[in-house]
Amino acid sequence: MPPKSNPSVSGTKKAPVKPAASRSAEDDATPLADNGQPRYLQIARELTRAIADGRYAIGAHLPTEAELCERFDISRFTARAAVQVLATGGLVTRRKRAGTIVIAAPGDASYTQRVSSVNDLLQYARDTELRLLYIGKVALGVEQARDYGAEAGADWTFAFGIRYEPPGRRSSKPGRAICVTRLFLNPILEGIGERLRDRKTAVYAMIESDYNVSVNRVEQDLHGVVLGSDDAANLDAEVGAPALRIVRRYFDDEGRLLEVADSVHPSDRFVYRMQLTR
Repeated sequence: MPPKSNPSVSGTKKAPVKPAASRSAEDDATPLADNGQPRYLQIARELTRAIADGRYAIGAHLPTEAELCERFDISRFTARAAVQVLATGGLVTRRKRAGTIVIAAPGDASYTQRVSSVNDLLQYARDTELRLLYIGKVALGVEQARDYGAEAGADWTFAFGIRYEPPGRRSSKPGRAICVTRLFLNPILEGIGERLRDRKTAVYAMIESDYNVSVNRVEQDLHGVVLGSDDAANLDAEVGAPALRIVRRYFDDEGRLLEVADSVHPSDRFVYRMQLTR
């Protein structure tokens, strides 16, 4: 489902970034299970099922990190990451000296993204699931290139998909759809289209691993919009409903724009929470 306007980037010729010779699998320093899913996501799914089944009712406390470590034979790092998935999903809240408290059941909560660093943004991509429905090429038009901070001209790899909450209840299927996402990937990333089809991790993480680059800066713009007919149909939402559009631009340590993610979230399914300190 390519966009209506033409895209592209790069008037000046850039040296292609070639894929790394070999790919190293790494995922937050947590071991991968046999099905390839990180251990912390498995624990998060188990805790989500327990909340859905009523084992942890609204107002109840989840086990402490130490208790989770003992029960599942995991590290505190993995236990903390699992609880963060539930907190991000709006199911629990963590209060100082009070512990982790259940505040909603699966299906009743909006997805909450808490942001205080680049790592928080990248964690969002790991905790949710992006299912790509289309992969192709597209040339950026003048207006689109201006929005993305790119140059009009070259063919970028384009992908369209739907992002889902982590699985919950008794199903291995993804949770509720959070947003539609349109990805634009710089043509300097040689062969990125084929790699998207086989990816098993977040797109930015695949780029870092496969091309030996590091994403160290993310810029984002937030826009209030309404859902168009195509996006509403993909999200099973109402046409014209209020929504939040987030455009994220991912840069490497040389300042090169590698990826643009343009996402539209229905207002009743997503909360963007930012903590600023002075």
